[in-house]
Amino acid sequence: MRRNWLWLTLLLAACHHDAPLPDVFPPSVAAVWHRAALAAPAISEAPDPVPRTAINRFERAAYEGPGKLDARLYELDSPVVALELVQRWRPSADTVFFYRGRYFVVIKWQDADRKALEGFIAELEKRLGKPTEQSALIR
Repeated sequence: MRRNWLWLTLLLAACHHDAPLPDVFPPSVAAVWHRAALAAPAISEAPDPVPRTAINRFERAAYEGPGKLDARLYELDSPVVALELVQRWRPSADTVFFYRGRYFVVIKWQDADRKALEGFIAELEKRLGKPTEQSALIR
């Protein structure tokens, strides 16, 4: 059964046309987080253990508000790669990661208010589109 899902995901990814990268990191998020920095560094500068050959684009944003956040967005070759990353990713303190389709997101925070952090994550999830039944959020 799992193999069938894998093939279906691969087929859907192959039929998918490249869409512009969603505006995930706006100047203000959830009314309390304000963007301090935004960059599209070279893929080779990505700090996370994401296969470099699978990354199409990489963006990074820093936010300040009731704490500090560093958010990283990876646009990957396919949703299969994002799913594999979520399944193998090692959780760490003050970090959350999730995927939506072929987008993989890592958010690290310092001294952040829990409710404000949840609002930030919820808004980013909305900006990446409706979750599929396979999309996951790991906290």
